[in-house]
Amino acid sequence: MRQLLTTLLLISSATMANGQEEKKPPKVTYDDHVKPILKEKCFSCHNADKKSADLDLTTYTNLMQGGASGTVIEPGDASTSYLYELVTHESEPFMPPESPKMPDEMIEVLRKWIDGGVLENAGSKAKASQKKKYDLALAAPSTERPEVAPVPPRLSLQPVLYTPERTAVDALATSPWAPLAAVASQKQVLLYHTQTLQLLGVLPFPEGTPRVLKFSRNGALLLAGGGVAGASGRVIVWDVRSGERIIEIGDELDEVLAADISSDQTLIALAGPQRVVRIYATESGQLMHEIRKHTDWVTALEFSPDSVLLATGDRNGGLFVWEGWTGREYLTLNGHTAAITSVSWRSDSNILASSSEDATIRLWEMENGGQVKNWGAHGGGALSVEFTRDGRLFSCGRDRVAKLWDQNGGQQVAYEAFPDLALESTFCDESGRAIAGDWTGEIRVWNAADGARLGELLTNAPKLEDRLAAAGTLLVAKQNEHKPIDEAYRAALAASEKAKSDLTDAQQKVATTTQQLDAANAKLAASKQSQTQLTSELQAAQKLTDDLKTSTPALKEAAEKAAAAAAQLSGDQELAAAAQTILAKAQASEQQLASASKTMADKTAQLQNVNTEVQSTEKAIAELTTALAAAQQEQEQLMPIAKTTEDAAAVAQQAMEQSSAAVAEAQQQVTRWTDELNFSKQLDQLKSQRSEALTQLTQQEERLAELQDEADQAAAALQQASNQLTTWQAELSAAEQNYAAAMTTLQASQKAQTEAAEAVKVATNRHNQSQQILEKIAEATAKSDQALALAKDDPALLALTTSLKNLVAEKTQQLETAKTDLATKTQAHEAATAKVAADDQSAKQILALQGPLQKQIADQTAQLTQLTASSEAAAKAVETHTPMVTQATSQLESIRNSIAAAQGIQPAQ
Repeated sequence: MRQLLTTLLLISSATMANGQEEKKPPKVTYDDHVKPILKEKCFSCHNADKKSADLDLTTYTNLMQGGASGTVIEPGDASTSYLYELVTHESEPFMPPESPKMPDEMIEVLRKWIDGGVLENAGSKAKASQKKKYDLALAAPSTERPEVAPVPPRLSLQPVLYTPERTAVDALATSPWAPLAAVASQKQVLLYHTQTLQLLGVLPFPEGTPRVLKFSRNGALLLAGGGVAGASGRVIVWDVRSGERIIEIGDELDEVLAADISSDQTLIALAGPQRVVRIYATESGQLMHEIRKHTDWVTALEFSPDSVLLATGDRNGGLFVWEGWTGREYLTLNGHTAAITSVSWRSDSNILASSSEDATIRLWEMENGGQVKNWGAHGGGALSVEFTRDGRLFSCGRDRVAKLWDQNGGQQVAYEAFPDLALESTFCDESGRAIAGDWTGEIRVWNAADGARLGELLTNAPKLEDRLAAAGTLLVAKQNEHKPIDEAYRAALAASEKAKSDLTDAQQKVATTTQQLDAANAKLAASKQSQTQLTSELQAAQKLTDDLKTSTPALKEAAEKAAAAAAQLSGDQELAAAAQTILAKAQASEQQLASASKTMADKTAQLQNVNTEVQSTEKAIAELTTALAAAQQEQEQLMPIAKTTEDAAAVAQQAMEQSSAAVAEAQQQVTRWTDELNFSKQLDQLKSQRSEALTQLTQQEERLAELQDEADQAAAALQQASNQLTTWQAELSAAEQNYAAAMTTLQASQKAQTEAAEAVKVATNRHNQSQQILEKIAEATAKSDQALALAKDDPALLALTTSLKNLVAEKTQQLETAKTDLATKTQAHEAATAKVAADDQSAKQILALQGPLQKQIADQTAQLTQLTASSEAAAKAVETHTPMVTQATSQLESIRNSIAAAQGIQPAQ
């Protein structure tokens, strides 16, 4: 108890000894401060020989390892440390059991130790908090379609490990709300698009081989459980969109064979060959329950979609349903006679399906645990079963066949048989794909409706370097194949183009000749029309000329005669007028005859020209007709040649385009794998930078914490020194006041001593006087007795003697009183004298205290100056280092943003 009280005293305040101050308050450590508390309160139940809850608190290492409930200490955060919650009675079971809560002083020591970084000893460095960075819990079980399909924008396609030979398919899973499939492979999980069957990403699983894969009910998370057989087991949870690990659960001594996460994402259950089902809280990683009822390896488990129940099955045929949050048994489902291979819940959580090595699939209702339906599904053993979104069931087994069933056990589709045992099956509701894998590692993808095989998924995805090398080799081969095909195409195209050109020339010649012939015929027709018209006009002009040649002389003669007659009859006006009219007609006729003669000459010349033109046109038509026939013959000869060369060019073009497409596709593959390899390297580099930045940030935060701790200690030391100075100043002031009071008391005591001495003197005088009087009276009485003896009958003498004796008695009493008073006064004087001595000694002692106090105050005042400087320097160091932490945080965030940008992940709004 003395050691414990000493520990508490050390924690509560810094001690000072012989005027020497501690510059810093002592660090709270396990060895010096925590272990004494645990030894008194906890070691009796939690020691190496008696590990209650598998927890040993007797050593620092064992305490930090934790027990059956996982880790019990969260460095840097007492509020989330399981041990602290138990001793403060914030969580059950209260510790120590069946005892009152620890004293507050002890609890405060534990709090300071945990918040201070759980130091083992004075030379230890504080541990960084391992507090969970992700809060996975949802407000309610998530079984509805999310607003955005949880598909990774871009992940690295670089496999962690590649083996030429395929291994048995250990685990398959499909997302409930995205065309996404997860395939277990050695030390990794491969993600595929179920429609394109393209690899979407590789998630490293260095813990070993994944034996179970489960998507969360909302598709946002992917869980993998596995490990190394007989050595270790663990469960990992990734964020599907970013591919980042967000939680690691369990520390099994054998591989995990079965695991699942509840739909509200608060619980993770795991189990395996150790026959124990463990349920953990995702937020803290704390072990909530251990279920130890199974008698053999636990091979299957799954939470109900509403997160209320947990179904588990083992290799001995045991099948149980538990309450998820309490771990209490809810139902025992009896019926299977061999190992349980898988379990699956219907979406309404009312029906559980189970498959078994006894070849059956059974459906169980959750009201009383009764069998709703069971049927022989796969001869030799049913190895996998899964409910589809619409309530059907997809399964596979040792008969090598994957099958789709209705809930009555009616087979809807039986897919083509595998070459070996069909081990795993999963159904993609989003793409309508049925996916199953066998012992040889072959994974087939079918159209679920008609059973048509659409392709395969690989468990051994090649390295990107190998993919790039193969793509490069293919590109070279395709380019080599393309060269002669391209040359043949170019030759065929040239021949076709020449044939087309020749045909075009021939066609142009036909068209031109035809056009010329048409023009010549048109010209001939026009010339003949002009010839006819000119002939007619010439004939008319000839006739008019002939007529005028006959009538004009007659008119001329008549005019002459009329003029002669008029001259003879000068007075005859009518005759004169008639003579003039005849003359005018004769003149007009002469003019008309001249005009007609000219017209006839013109028409004759024109007709001669037209006749010449007709002759030349007819000759040209004859020539053009011959030329057209020749051109048409050439055209007819060239047309089949052009068609043949065009067809040959088309065939060559098709071959060239196919070859070009093959080259382009090969080039695309080279480009794609080059890009993917660069992306993978970039991502690895960024993640390495992130790791370095995280390490740097952690170091900076730890350094800042150390500096802050030093600043706090310096401030505390300064405050303690200041408080001590104030205390000593108060003590000095009190000592001065006490000395003054002591001197007053001494003076009062000295006065009382003087008064007591005087009282003794008075009492002594009174006592001596009484004694002298008594002696005198006694002598008188003796004399009176002698006289009375001589005169016995003398009444006066008798009265005198009696009076003297009475007086003696009275004086004797007075003397006794005086003696008593003298003794009292003497005693009082002695006490006063002793008090004077004591008060004098007390005053001297109080006076003696002032000197050391004055020296301590002087020393402390000087020390306070140093502590103030140290505190200010420590605070300045914190102030100086804080931007470094901010910068490191900013750098880490920048790298995280770069990773998100590289992956195509949009920042959260």
